[in-house]
Amino acid sequence: MFIEQLDVVDLILEGTKALLGCSVVFILWRSGKKYPELSGGSWNIILLGFLCIAIGLILDFSDEIINYNVNETIGFIEKLIEEGVLMLGFIMVTFGFDKWSMFVGRFLGIKQS
Repeated sequence: MFIEQLDVVDLILEGTKALLGCSVVFILWRSGKKYPELSGGSWNIILLGFLCIAIGLILDFSDEIINYNVNETIGFIEKLIEEGVLMLGFIMVTFGFDKWSMFVGRFLGIKQS
């Protein structure tokens, strides 16, 4: 079930990526609470997108410890969820920033060119 030989470098690097992903989610969540007038529907999409990315990074980190390939089906499902959640997260972040930038432009009174 667990990997017999851990690659310490991969473990540290992927653990750092997962920790940074979780940190981004926490910072964005805290910023949304601090400035509620700037956080709305688009902000929530951005936050949810980064949460999906963090979950994907955590799954990517977990496969350094847990051997999902013991069962071919479990390994396939784990990769599918990991990559699917990462792609969904990036799509949501892109869409969210697009909508949020329009909101911030209106909020600040900036005219579109």
